[in-house]
Amino acid sequence: MLQNQKLAPIHGSPRGLSSTPVDIAFITVNHNTLECVSQLTNFFNGLDVPFTFTFTVVDNDSRDGSREFLQSRREIIYLQTDENIGYGRGINRGVAATASKYICVLNTDVILNREALIKLWHFLEEWRDVGVCAPRITYADGRDQGMIFQLSLFSHYANWFAKTLARYSKLKLAKATAPLRVDGVMGAFFLIRRSVIPPTALFDEEFFFFFEDTALAHTLRNQGTPCFILPGAIITHIGGKSRSASSISFFYASKYLYLKKFYGSLHSKGVYFMDRVRILRKWSLYSLFSLVSASERVKFKQRYYKIAWDTARLR
Repeated sequence: MLQNQKLAPIHGSPRGLSSTPVDIAFITVNHNTLECVSQLTNFFNGLDVPFTFTFTVVDNDSRDGSREFLQSRREIIYLQTDENIGYGRGINRGVAATASKYICVLNTDVILNREALIKLWHFLEEWRDVGVCAPRITYADGRDQGMIFQLSLFSHYANWFAKTLARYSKLKLAKATAPLRVDGVMGAFFLIRRSVIPPTALFDEEFFFFFEDTALAHTLRNQGTPCFILPGAIITHIGGKSRSASSISFFYASKYLYLKKFYGSLHSKGVYFMDRVRILRKWSLYSLFSLVSASERVKFKQRYYKIAWDTARLR
């Protein structure tokens, strides 16, 4: 019988090597989110669960005091990249530095709870053919986040269809009373069986930020890896803690890279030109609205679409 385990200190130099296998390796990437990392560390230090685990933080050259904090916490597997290498690349470094049956990929700005983690672990232990599972992820106000991957090229051409699919997925999840099989999951938190990780790496390192999770979900679906969401396991994701104006250009560049990899250059270019029309239309509309409205939302949207028009490019 498994005994309750607490987070064991990891020592050694460099601070990032764990050769002792555990049940779950929790891995996150930090870039100037010290408060969030501190809260996660406190959570894991007080966690009493029926599985063994480690907590790994890959720090992408933070300048907010994160380095000093992480260096002082010996219970964390701490990897310092000394540059911002991106999210997927950072997670891959953490995967390589750990030994575990399962990998849990999580953003720093999630609020975890013991019951959800135990439910997810039990599910993977009982259903040995399942490769990936995730909880129901909500915003702080309880609304469901869009986290379900659905294989649909048309949704990239038609924004209205993408929104329809997202609403349908959220409704289906809201009504689910049992584990729900899906094409894949994206976003802030999921568990994956180490044995189903693609041969090259967990995340495709050509993606710097955004769409690395979409590409992974698509890859796992193509290789037939079963994926489930447990509606009774719920965690909260705050969101947006590491984003800036430059994130807009990363978003579109990663979107077109994903389309090129999985659907070909023709569709990547096609969606790009559709986006250009949509972005110009939105920028023009919000620019007009800003002349007669002092709304901060209108001003934000105007700035967003201007930056998108200036920076969204095929690469």
